Amino acid sequence: MFEKFSFLWKGDAPLTDEYKVFDEMLRMDRDLFTRVVDAMRDGSDLKSIEESIYRGDIKINKLERKLRKQIVTHLSLNPGQEVVASLVLMSIVKDAERLGDHCKNLYESAVHWGRPLSELAFASKLSEFILYVTETFEATIKAFDTEDDTLAAEIIQDEVRWNKRFDTMIDELVSSDVSTREAVCTTLFLRTLKRVQAHLSNIASSVVLPVHRLDHRPKHLREKKEK
Repeated sequence: MFEKFSFLWKGDAPLTDEYKVFDEMLRMDRDLFTRVVDAMRDGSDLKSIEESIYRGDIKINKLERKLRKQIVTHLSLNPGQEVVASLVLMSIVKDAERLGDHCKNLYESAVHWGRPLSELAFASKLSEFILYVTETFEATIKAFDTEDDTLAAEIIQDEVRWNKRFDTMIDELVSSDVSTREAVCTTLFLRTLKRVQAHLSNIASSVVLPVHRLDHRPKHLREKKEK
């Protein structure tokens, strides 16, 4: 998708500044996620990073508003120019904003648990999901920055497979005999991680799909992993 107008985001091109703002948002999301995950693993002093987590989410929200304003201003001053690229950015900037919210939610769930991640009965499996989402963050940033349609397609395909794994683990949790507190916190962790990977997949979809198909997975990409 982007290779048709990637020149719009290079050098002194019209949407270079807008692209940089989105890229900054995505990297801030990644850093916020990493900070929360590190705190989850330690579990001893979560309150010490509370201010930085909420402050980071606010910064991401402000960047979203900044980017939207830049896009509207650009289209107002240049009617009919770079419309498709503007629509793409306007769509995926919401995903980047939601990533910040979910990182904050993940932190809040960790506070409710209040212990190291290793003390969860499903700690090992949960760590696999965290590693997957961490790698998806890096892959999404790379796919978007380099317009790598092959990597973007792989991110979308992996979402299908991992969605099933998320659901299977929820089923296992329901059938377990862990405490109510542990079951609730583990479920919150899983659901939040699942939403994070969904928004990353949405962003990746912008590299390979036309505007009207963003956020929707092509049948051939879904079926490839299902088989």
